[in-house]
Amino acid sequence: MTIDIGTKLSLSDIVKVARDYEIVRITNEAVDAVQRSRRILEEFIHSNVKIYGVNTGLGDLYNVTVNPEGVTKYSIEMLIDHAVGIDDYAPDDWVRATMLIRVHQLSLGYSGVRDVVIERLIQFLNERITPQIPKYGSVGASGDLAPLAHLALTLLGRGYVKYQGKVMSSAEALKLVGLGELRLSYKEALSLINGTSYSTAIAALGIWDSYILLRAALIAMVLMLEASRAATAPLSTEANSVKLHSGEGRIANILTNLLGDSKEVNTGGRVQDPYSIRCIPQVFGSVIDSWIWAYNNVMNEVNSVNDNPIIINNNVYSTCHFHGQYVAISTDLLNIALTVLGNMIERQVAQLLRREINGISNYLASGPWRVGLMLTQYTAAALSARLRELATPSTIQNIPTSGFQEDVNSMSANSAIKLHDINSIIAQLISLLAYVSYTVLRLRDNCSGCGRAAVKAYNIVDKYVEGSQTHSEAVSRLTSAINELAGLVDLGIIKS
Repeated sequence: MTIDIGTKLSLSDIVKVARDYEIVRITNEAVDAVQRSRRILEEFIHSNVKIYGVNTGLGDLYNVTVNPEGVTKYSIEMLIDHAVGIDDYAPDDWVRATMLIRVHQLSLGYSGVRDVVIERLIQFLNERITPQIPKYGSVGASGDLAPLAHLALTLLGRGYVKYQGKVMSSAEALKLVGLGELRLSYKEALSLINGTSYSTAIAALGIWDSYILLRAALIAMVLMLEASRAATAPLSTEANSVKLHSGEGRIANILTNLLGDSKEVNTGGRVQDPYSIRCIPQVFGSVIDSWIWAYNNVMNEVNSVNDNPIIINNNVYSTCHFHGQYVAISTDLLNIALTVLGNMIERQVAQLLRREINGISNYLASGPWRVGLMLTQYTAAALSARLRELATPSTIQNIPTSGFQEDVNSMSANSAIKLHDINSIIAQLISLLAYVSYTVLRLRDNCSGCGRAAVKAYNIVDKYVEGSQTHSEAVSRLTSAINELAGLVDLGIIKS
């Protein structure tokens, strides 16, 4: 399969290129658009029109005149000055997604770059040359300047890349694949770094992963509802039809279908279940709606012009299209929503350890001197606390840069990076909930009265935890079962 750039990318396209190494190509129509915008830019340059970043300095130095004749030297100096990233190198899939999104956005034909720049990015992707980009350094405005500068330098044979499993100089990798030296021309260095491609790439992959986690979490909650002998009336399609939130209705419909053939539910004898059991459609539904909002915003960013200045028809516009606010506020919202989900999972674990809920014993202990699974809730509490720390919004942490010129920054990269940390914790909480729910059902009747969906989930958990010597080992093994659990339910939003 080949992924076309310059048209429209889907989230699955990004994942296929970033993680599955799908081949990338540019359409003929996109090449024409790129060449057309380049011709217009060159006409402006030769008529001595002042254009930001072409014959001026950058940021607070926008009033400084630069001689465009020294463009090659200026381009390299610009990239070196901006390559101030720090910390460990970003994961390979983040970098590949960044390259894909950047080349796609440049291929839309508004940036004025030559097609040889597009070709070099595509060559890096298809030859599996992965620039080594330090993880931190972007403030999410004026583009992800530091990370993208590190990436851009490798296109010119500077810096370091990973090729054939080894880290080496970019110059060495270029030699191995037979690529010559690339010299940048007018505006091209700026076009490579003046966008949100790094933040957007990290956000897109995190959103894909969180979608899988949401499906796995819902299946774990089906097991929990069976284990807790929950009343299903509050979860039903009919009960939730009088509320107008689409996510709530979606969750209610799914739970109604998945629990319809169960003989375990509705046997607890409780007049009302606790909120963490009874309010799943409202809480989980709000998380789903938040995910959809974040997904739509980030995919709009992926497929938008993401550069400054830009060329539209025969005009050059100075813009703020490099600003990461949409990405930052989207991932901040998703980070908060996932933390709400994680907090609810921790409460569900706690509820399952009550005799009133599980119908067996407090903490599922086998004797008065045993604590049983009490410590699973301790671990869930620690994870939930960590989620709350990570969910503090990044986008409100504005710190101005470049004097008084760049005075509102989004911190989109920081927010997107936190999404991956939060996803990891959510996976662990799902594993804890699945394990405790499984244990209740195993001790009670081996899930013999469960519905078909719960039986499938129960058997998956049983397969992974078999032979575990400690609760910790069992829960750790279950993090590898997330994809299988997710495969048992379709939220009906995107294909994964």
